[in-house]
Amino acid sequence: MGHQMTGERVKIVVWDSIGNTLLGVRPWASWDAPVREILLQENPSAETVALPLLEILTGYDVDLMWFNSADAPYAPFGQLYADYEGSLRFTRSVDEITDAIQDADFLVLHKERLPAEALERAKNLRLVQHLGQDHRGVPLEAARALGIPVAATPLINYITVAEQVWAYILNWAKRLPSLRTHMTRRAYVGSWHGFPDTKYLGDLTLGLLGMGEIARPVARVAHAFGVPVRYWDIERFPELETAYGMEFTEWDEFFASVDILSVQLALKPETEEIIGAREIGLMKPTALFINTARGKLVDQSVLTDALKAERIGAVALDVFTEEPLPVNDPLLELHDDADSCERVTLTPHNAWQSPWTWVRDSQELWLNVRRSLRGEPIQHLV
Repeated sequence: MGHQMTGERVKIVVWDSIGNTLLGVRPWASWDAPVREILLQENPSAETVALPLLEILTGYDVDLMWFNSADAPYAPFGQLYADYEGSLRFTRSVDEITDAIQDADFLVLHKERLPAEALERAKNLRLVQHLGQDHRGVPLEAARALGIPVAATPLINYITVAEQVWAYILNWAKRLPSLRTHMTRRAYVGSWHGFPDTKYLGDLTLGLLGMGEIARPVARVAHAFGVPVRYWDIERFPELETAYGMEFTEWDEFFASVDILSVQLALKPETEEIIGAREIGLMKPTALFINTARGKLVDQSVLTDALKAERIGAVALDVFTEEPLPVNDPLLELHDDADSCERVTLTPHNAWQSPWTWVRDSQELWLNVRRSLRGEPIQHLV
């Protein structure tokens, strides 16, 4: 992708080492056939709704530069890279990226840390657009001092994961699997009103390991339910602590004190298997352990052993060390055991919902760029 040769010339710099900013606005023909089939199943008008970038920005001469600072190209995104051949540059040079921003009209970011000097040297920036509401990498003070608006669009992809976290919590706390069996067996006869050990959420403490894009809506729902929340992150967020009544907790106390632990960390070399025997050993034997982040954050064999030995109360996992999960994995044996139906909930890394999340995430940020070009109100300003 290079220029769209009509109308006003617009230079757009994208700094995204994953690809989510552009994944959902690729040409229809570039989607794999199974993805197109899912999109059409869920919306028969998909081809006219899932618009490519140049169609969203029709009428403008678009000069796009996509900088990707990943250690290595992400193999499953090979076709996406091909879609933007000519625009894509793999580099870790912040100086090179800063130079490109100098005469850019728009800067689109995803999970990158932009130095304030990059904005100070920019001459034409109309908007800094961040994908995701966790915009900690954007130098907001510099942008405000320069009068450059900053927008942070929510990631539907992450909101659906947060929804699944709450599905796990409610499924476990309200004992829905056992209640289904209770009704199926007609065991309610003679004990119509009673069923033991369903939990009042206000009596439980929720722990969020990582306070990024997924943890924030989880915390928002917890606040609405009146659930006490503790969190750990490499950074503190006083404004979020105030908004959601959260308490920052040091590492050991965090694991030892919560009744529900939800893992929301990013996977990096330094976080691989960051949750091991020591951390799991600190947890309450009644606690629920949830992981919707990445399987390799956890020593899965240790977690499985703790579950077997009932040193941990329950697990709900959407992600695993090896994916797809091997059909003979010990976790599946526990999952398939009728007596463990409440203690083990496994799902096939589907909390992100469907390819429509990719479309909706990418599309909203590019619609914001279009709004700016047209002089319309920009959405999601921060």
